[in-house]
Amino acid sequence: MRHFVQYHNPDKMNRFRPSATFGIVTNKRAGLVEGDVVWLVTGEGRPRRYFLCETFVAEKITSRSSGHFRYRISGSDGKALYPLRVDKASSWFQELLRVTGNFRYGLQRISNKEIIRGLQDVSTTQWRD
Repeated sequence: MRHFVQYHNPDKMNRFRPSATFGIVTNKRAGLVEGDVVWLVTGEGRPRRYFLCETFVAEKITSRSSGHFRYRISGSDGKALYPLRVDKASSWFQELLRVTGNFRYGLQRISNKEIIRGLQDVSTTQWRD
């Protein structure tokens, strides 16, 4: 099972709003296949505060012929997390920002165990904004 991170950019997509289904839209598939884990992160405000939105196992990858994004990746096996705040000063999150180019690179595979452990640890906490 591989892990991928996607950033929901509120400046381009409006503020994140939880829904009854788990999923992302993207122009970059990054080698993601069914069974991989997706972590969705968003940012809010200036300076940015970061939040985990959801995590899910990819079950369906659909090519889209219309709209701004080429793919929709969705799954039913997941966990709604928003607004679960991330400590942006933590070492694992600073490393996540580095390997994703501050989320500029779009959907990104994450193989760094410290980052994955950080995402997993945060997803089990109760600290909500």
